[in-house]
Amino acid sequence: MKPDLNSLKTRFIVATAAWISIGLLLTGVIVSKIVREYVIDGFHEEMQIHIEELAALTVVDDSGQPFLLRRLSDPRFIPQNSGFYWQVERAGHSTIRSPSLGAANLPTGMAKSHIPNWKFALGPTGQTLEYAMTKSVAKGQPPLAFYIATDKRLMDEVLADINWPLLYSLSSFAAIMIILGAIQINYSLQPLQRMKKAISDIRDGHERRMVGQYPAEIRPLVSDLNHLLDANWAMVQSARVQAGNLAHGLRTPLAIMTDEAQNIAGHGHPDSAAVFLNACRQMQRYINYYTTRARMAATAGLPGHRSSLANTLEPVIGAMRRLHRENEIQICVGDFPDVDTRVEDVDLEEMTSNLIDNACKWTNGRVIISWETKAGTVYIDVDDDGPGIAPELREKAFDIGERLDKAQLGTGLGLAIVRDLALHYRGNVEMSESPLGGLRVRLSLPVHYSQKV
Repeated sequence: MKPDLNSLKTRFIVATAAWISIGLLLTGVIVSKIVREYVIDGFHEEMQIHIEELAALTVVDDSGQPFLLRRLSDPRFIPQNSGFYWQVERAGHSTIRSPSLGAANLPTGMAKSHIPNWKFALGPTGQTLEYAMTKSVAKGQPPLAFYIATDKRLMDEVLADINWPLLYSLSSFAAIMIILGAIQINYSLQPLQRMKKAISDIRDGHERRMVGQYPAEIRPLVSDLNHLLDANWAMVQSARVQAGNLAHGLRTPLAIMTDEAQNIAGHGHPDSAAVFLNACRQMQRYINYYTTRARMAATAGLPGHRSSLANTLEPVIGAMRRLHRENEIQICVGDFPDVDTRVEDVDLEEMTSNLIDNACKWTNGRVIISWETKAGTVYIDVDDDGPGIAPELREKAFDIGERLDKAQLGTGLGLAIVRDLALHYRGNVEMSESPLGGLRVRLSLPVHYSQKV
């Protein structure tokens, strides 16, 4: 899975791994260089000791032929192609060489001084580190030329034997450091994970404030967020109280005006009374509509809305069956899985009751309620077998106070309130032809975050 580079944890771990890798890579390069120099210096020192020993053990006989008093102390000069070789020359005499050379010869011509000098030269089995020096025997006589060599592959093998364990060790150390760094980062970011869970609990409606213990660096932020949540909650409660007070304050004089209009009608002024009553009904519609809008505005943007569709529909359907029992209407609900919506329960009840009530008013006897969930949205269908609504009139039915059939009781606000509430929760409501032959009203609402869809 591709890592999320927008995650702080991922960024910290990647940065930690990068710096640890870079640091250990530089350390490995430096240590390897130091080890290489140490190994090469060891071979140089060893060659100097061997050539000085060779010079000390070599003498000449009466004829001037060089020979060794004894073998060199290092037994590696004995096996053939062992990688360690020596050779002694004297002009006019036979060359003597180590058994390891067999019939081969070391490169000559480098012995020019009694002080040893060296170079990398092509030997009997490849590149060699060769030392050479001379030693005088008698004045006016040819000097002895000494050559000591070792295969470069032996140095490479020693370095490989050191470099590979060094590489494994540094890699293992890097892996351990990265794992420990990841554990440390994960531990350090746990307060942010607790904040995430606390915000999720607020959003899901389990908590109203952020709870828990947090480090000193995060505590001021948590405190500020809690103050903001408290202020929003107080604002919501105040707005709801004001909306309720406004509705109550208007309904009381409105009831008096309605009663007075009925008295006027009883005193022989029916036309004047009808004007008053129509005005009162219109005022009542707008009071209902705008108090609902005020409640919606008070809860706009607040987290924590959550309501069960099945639990909300059960009392609504029961009420509708009692309300329309004289018409012998069958209200059917399928056995669908319950869905948690991201809607306040009062608002969900308001929308579903309006839709079901409207269907019961128009049906010939059968209303079916069903729903399905797709891509984080629940689609609630209310079907009836009534006359339906012509396509060109369907949108008009959502207008405030619009009643397509004046004979039906109602305020003409139900569908308008349903649409406003649905849009408030980022949903929608639409009309289409029902499979029953009447009207289908589809209400779409967001599913709660924790709902698996």
